[in-house]
Amino acid sequence: MTLPANRTANQNDAGFSLFESLVALAIFATVAIATMTLITQNIRSSGLMAARTYAEFVAENVLVETYLNDRLTLGGSQGETVMGGYDFEWRRDIQNTSEAGLLGVTVRVSLGDSEQTLVLRYGFRRE
Repeated sequence: MTLPANRTANQNDAGFSLFESLVALAIFATVAIATMTLITQNIRSSGLMAARTYAEFVAENVLVETYLNDRLTLGGSQGETVMGGYDFEWRRDIQNTSEAGLLGVTVRVSLGDSEQTLVLRYGFRRE
């Protein structure tokens, strides 16, 4: 290839330097790592939201069972439920309130392998 008469070959015509290529690669790698971190957090958060949604159903079911039960005993009870592929543990506490003839019901639901309460529901029921 021949150059035009008024131009001479110099290093600026050689393309990207090694330094410029490394800087571009570093910027790309930083953006890629940040994107992967966000995607991972979103996936983890999505799984937790699904578990919380099913835990809401479990808590509501336990409250409905409490409302439909003819005989209630004060104190705590617990159980396990599988819903949506998740193993949940629930705990129901029934206690008297300051209002005569009214019981307070507290339901806590957590994943089977965790102590963290996903859902906490309160309700009341007449004796």
